[in-house]
Amino acid sequence: MEGLRRSINAPATTDLKHMLHIAQDHFRLLHTPHAMNTLRSISQVALLTEIAEEYGGKPAPDNVVARKFTLAEIMGLRPKMPNTAPGPDGLPYGFYKALASRLDLMIKSGHDVTSFWEVFTLLANKIKLNGSNRCNFKLANLSLFFKKGDPTLVSNYRPISSMNTDCKMYTNLVNGRISPWAVTKIHPDQAGFVPGRLITDHTRLASEIAHLSNSTNTNGYIISLDQAKAYNKTDIAWLL
Repeated sequence: MEGLRRSINAPATTDLKHMLHIAQDHFRLLHTPHAMNTLRSISQVALLTEIAEEYGGKPAPDNVVARKFTLAEIMGLRPKMPNTAPGPDGLPYGFYKALASRLDLMIKSGHDVTSFWEVFTLLANKIKLNGSNRCNFKLANLSLFFKKGDPTLVSNYRPISSMNTDCKMYTNLVNGRISPWAVTKIHPDQAGFVPGRLITDHTRLASEIAHLSNSTNTNGYIISLDQAKAYNKTDIAWLL
């Protein structure tokens, strides 16, 4: 990144500190929710209160597990964890894998130690009970990746968040429980990032629409929306 600027009319700077401030200001503004007006706020509180009164005492759906995380669920993480970039703590999954193997060897040798997976089971259930907004659990390293257009324009970059590995492991646990139920609630028009659906379904649909318009001499158009913060994993982490 040779330089960066706030807008198309602003001059580009090559000073690293200035570039950092430009990126920070842009994405902080992008991810700061708009202030909610009073009427909408009152309406939202009323809706949430109504939902809580209606569903608060009802059990979870039959196909959504609501009990504590089990050791079997935790052990099921081992083949699912990719060797992706670590977060701010710098600990990759390989570290946890090696630690787990070393503790297993110590246990087999007769040492009185607890396995890594049992410890992580306890941690996961503590987070489930008390929440995860503590001990910098949800901090992430944010990297900018150029998408298209002017490489000096900050809005042409997309943020990719690298979360701590233990946070990603816990996220996978939650996803494993919620995904089977959530998929049944997602509208069929959502084709990307859903098991059993392909983004190419929409490509084929667009092609069919264009063919139909041409063959019937019908005027039509396709709207393509580009959401600047659609793939930021930090948003997902903050939901935990």
